[in-house]
Amino acid sequence: MRETLQPGSEFPDIELPDQDEARRKLSDLMGGFHAIVVFSRGYY
Repeated sequence: MRETLQPGSEFPDIELPDQDEARRKLSDLMGGFHAIVVFSRGYY
């Protein structure tokens, strides 16, 4: 795990392409609301 990404720390404002290949930031999609990012492994 990266030293800058630890439990309880602020998640980086990542930027990824949307369905139209336009770059979108996580903060733009959330509109100022809080978010929870969950990483899971395997099947439920």
